[in-house]
Amino acid sequence: MTVLLNIRRFGAFGVFHADGACLQLGAKHQALLALLTTAEGGIRTRAFLEKTLWCLAQPEQAKASLRTALSTLRRHLGPEAARLLYANRERVILDLDRVALDSRTGNAEFMEGFELPHEAVFNVWLEETRAECSLRPAAPAARIGAPPGRVVLDGLLPSIAVLPFAHRSPGEATAPLGSLVSEELSRCLSRSWAFSVTSYLASRQFNPGTVRPADVSVVAGADYLVSGAVTCSGSGFHAEIDLHDAVREKVIWSRRFEGSMDKLMQGRSAVLRDATLQIGQTAAGEAVRLADFKPLRELESHTLLMAAISLMQEMSLQKFQQANSILAHLLEREPGHALPLTWMGFWNVMRVERGLSSNRVEDCRLASQLADAAIDAAPGFSLAHTLKGLICSHLTFRFDQALDAYDLALRDNPNEALALLLKGATLAYQDMADEAVQMTDAARRLTPLGPQCYYFDALSALANLSARNFGRAIELSDRSLQAKGAFPVPLRSKAIAQQMSGQNAEARSTVQELLEAAPEFSLSQFQRDNPAAMSPAGQEWASALRQAGVPE
Repeated sequence: MTVLLNIRRFGAFGVFHADGACLQLGAKHQALLALLTTAEGGIRTRAFLEKTLWCLAQPEQAKASLRTALSTLRRHLGPEAARLLYANRERVILDLDRVALDSRTGNAEFMEGFELPHEAVFNVWLEETRAECSLRPAAPAARIGAPPGRVVLDGLLPSIAVLPFAHRSPGEATAPLGSLVSEELSRCLSRSWAFSVTSYLASRQFNPGTVRPADVSVVAGADYLVSGAVTCSGSGFHAEIDLHDAVREKVIWSRRFEGSMDKLMQGRSAVLRDATLQIGQTAAGEAVRLADFKPLRELESHTLLMAAISLMQEMSLQKFQQANSILAHLLEREPGHALPLTWMGFWNVMRVERGLSSNRVEDCRLASQLADAAIDAAPGFSLAHTLKGLICSHLTFRFDQALDAYDLALRDNPNEALALLLKGATLAYQDMADEAVQMTDAARRLTPLGPQCYYFDALSALANLSARNFGRAIELSDRSLQAKGAFPVPLRSKAIAQQMSGQNAEARSTVQELLEAAPEFSLSQFQRDNPAAMSPAGQEWASALRQAGVPE
């Protein structure tokens, strides 16, 4: 693989392009690169970097300083080398596979003569690192890189950048409405499963009136670009939003929205949530279209991943099987990568959940193997731990192990919505109804605004059913069914809620829909395979299903 940067850490610190040209970097940027190059796999958490490099700053100021430092460092590195520096909500990652690092020779000191005035935490780290390096024997150059199978997790996710929106109004704008809308849209997109979102502060370096999408793609590494214009009209605003394929320089989606200024200022704009949902669905739909149109070997890995995840959510057996084929191809292309390993594991679990599995034990075994492989590849990957928890809670009924796995996922990423959701469902299976509702409500507030929304509604309905909130359970089931009409989970919850709330005729009608969606479903299967079956609530649910017409 081509080396794009050479970094000299022993002796006077220096950063050089592959052609030998020296990069003039500020002290904070040098310190940031030193911290990343000494980390396993080139990965540091944002929290560690903020505390180490801005120890005297307030938390929000430190966060902003890190975002600015990353943006500036990318500009200094140049369009090609800037691709080596990734950042998501939790981590900053330097791709060490394309960086040549020196090792200590002779008596050379680590970052000789370097210090950061007033940054006591960094200076303590530096002294400890120097002491540790001095104990090691001088050796031929050895790169500190990723161990076999270690991955940069954002590498398979398509990246998206939101440009500052133009503010169109008579005279001067009285408030930075364009910046506000685009910054809020960036936050909404960061909750989607579909994208790695470029920092909004990094996107502000571009002039939306003159920049070409391809320029953003080269400098920021963005695959997709969102641009737009906003107009204020009294208590409301209008937003015209475009989604570009940045690499191919074409608009693939364009919509006009109207919303309330009050909701926007409160950070609760339904308009931006709707725009985010449509952007995610459009990008996923484009990926599915390309996967249907082109041979898989010609597509980029992130397009394959998006297509597979989207197809997994479809109720069509043919599309669900197609997702498996795409994931299998992606695993051949990206062997040992935690993302396709994890999603293939989810595919096996979903096959059981939908009643499509001919061998539940085998699917459970395969899903467990894939989860273990993903965790081995990326021990801190929250989604892989979430998969492990799902297997333990939904397939093997080891609720203690499931809760441990979800806690590991949430320790890695406190905003891992799927872990919150599934932890709530696990609490519902154990008759901890109030906690289940609180957890699933929190998950829905962080819902990935993409094809998985129906699943969040379905499990939230289950939690409300356990709390005997029958009306809410029916409402959430209907929302899920509106998106995915043949999904057995919300059909089952809806039938139980209707029967237990006295809507007997409606419950029987729902059971007929359930049996059409899952012809093999029966009370014996429910009592054998449902995680809640052994609880007092589960026994009530079985009785309600029997009364509503589910066969023995």
